[in-house]
Amino acid sequence: MSSQVPVYKLNSFARYEPNARFYMTRLETLVREFKGIDQPHSHTFYLVMWISQGSGSHTIDFKTYPIRPNQLYFLTPGQVHSWQLSADTRGFNLFFEPGFFQARLGNRLLQYSFYHSHQHVPLLEVQEQQSLFSDLFKHAYQEYDHQQANRSDVFLSFVHLILESANRLYDRQLTNADVHDYDRIRQYESLLEAQFIQVRAVSAYAAQLGLTPNHLNHICKKVLGKTASQLLHERLLIEAQRLLTHTAQSVKEVGFALGFDDPSYFVRFFRKYAGQTPVEFRKELAHDH
Repeated sequence: MSSQVPVYKLNSFARYEPNARFYMTRLETLVREFKGIDQPHSHTFYLVMWISQGSGSHTIDFKTYPIRPNQLYFLTPGQVHSWQLSADTRGFNLFFEPGFFQARLGNRLLQYSFYHSHQHVPLLEVQEQQSLFSDLFKHAYQEYDHQQANRSDVFLSFVHLILESANRLYDRQLTNADVHDYDRIRQYESLLEAQFIQVRAVSAYAAQLGLTPNHLNHICKKVLGKTASQLLHERLLIEAQRLLTHTAQSVKEVGFALGFDDPSYFVRFFRKYAGQTPVEFRKELAHDH
């Protein structure tokens, strides 16, 4: 087993600007110059990736997506991803710190459906407006590269345009559930993200949202077809899978890290939601590599 999966900070890439809050590169340059970037890793920043041509696969938190032209991928801090790209793959990677966006646009970052959700796919297949996205990325890259006056403000405007344009297309693909309900789900998920190890009672989350547990459950079922506790269990399971995959911790240690005092209870939990024991999950991983 490898030790912990590498976690890259923005200055791992922006070497010439040690305090950079954003970074942009051509995908083919990144692949050529950054050894091991195709191996499983996570980031402390947000990422948008535009694929203009190529094929291969992109794995994000144990789900694998086929790479095709005109795709946008979205990653939030902490998500683990890896890829296998064909030699002719072209595109752009755009990275930014949450604070870079939030300083001017406040809470908007937390409202995009493709970020802050384990329920929605972190991918948009751009069927229309392909030239809009390819132009936006091209101009954003020129702005990044040319070091002109007010560069960070103008670059942030491009990031904002890219995310808003993506959000319109993405939201059109969602069911027509009440937007207010989606907001509630996102709020619940960002609370889960921050507290899922310490807080295991749905009622505690509902109280923080000013809802009854029944109402929170109702919203989750209506929008996602899952109960509020299923979302909590799924978040725990992803973390368990991450630790089993990317650390050398024993099953018992992984259970403890996730707040299970009784190792056998952790094994039962894992089997119930993953359909196999942690040991079986690890054996299968070793077999796949």
